Amino acid sequence: MRASFVALVLAATPLAAEPQLEHLSTFVWDRPEDYFGGWSAIEVLDDGNAFIAIGDNAQIYKGKFARQDDTIFDVVWAPVGALKDTNGEAFFAKQIDHIGDSEGIAAFPDGHFAVSFERFPRIILYDDIGAIDRIDLPREASSLHENGGVEALAVDSAGRLIAIPETVPKGAPGFPVWRETGNSWDTIGHLSRSQGFRPVGADIGPDGRLYILERAFHIIGFQNRIRVVLPDNIDPMGELIWTSSLRAFDNLEGLSVWTDSAGLIRLTMISDDNNLAIQETQIVEFRLTP
Repeated sequence: MRASFVALVLAATPLAAEPQLEHLSTFVWDRPEDYFGGWSAIEVLDDGNAFIAIGDNAQIYKGKFARQDDTIFDVVWAPVGALKDTNGEAFFAKQIDHIGDSEGIAAFPDGHFAVSFERFPRIILYDDIGAIDRIDLPREASSLHENGGVEALAVDSAGRLIAIPETVPKGAPGFPVWRETGNSWDTIGHLSRSQGFRPVGADIGPDGRLYILERAFHIIGFQNRIRVVLPDNIDPMGELIWTSSLRAFDNLEGLSVWTDSAGLIRLTMISDDNNLAIQETQIVEFRLTP
């Protein structure tokens, strides 16, 4: 397993008087198993000690972080298995291409979690790996690009799901922010499009704000940024709190926002290596400094 490394060059965008992101560590997570990789979402649990990771082939793993001070230096993992459909069948056993393209995860306080699937757009609720319910997305989702469904998924303080697709539905002014209310969805705002960035991860922070991880792919590599909005009053531009330098990180797709023992907000991200040897699975962590 390769060691973690710190001190990558970043280009931060907020004003000096505003909170800024402090880069704490980048851990390169590597395993010999053929099925390892393709991680698309992460949910940090137990005050930063544990996590759930979702892969884009409907695999799910739980693990624990080994930390030295503020630096992640190892991961103790425990494979959980394959995500299943509501009929109890594992997605990998189905003879339908991409039906198990799991991309987003959001955890509820009671331990249940939701997973969004990008192709054949839908959300499934889970108790451990057993599916307990299926939630269809708004009708507007039917016009999404085949590979542009919901990757950004979050749960607010009222237990309502918030979902943002990676592409813009036909006729929409920007990326819609959908919020589940009972058995229906409301569009609570739209995020503006700019510079080729697309929403790929989201989480509600301890401060009640919606943090959105966005990714852009350029010819020579990936670039990421984080926008923050108020769920009940969405500014289409949002507050841009961080933009990475080009190729500073790999393909960051998953985001979890939580509070550390010092009472400060941390942001933990994971990259999708697309199961390619030339890419890496990185677990990247930042702290929001006042």
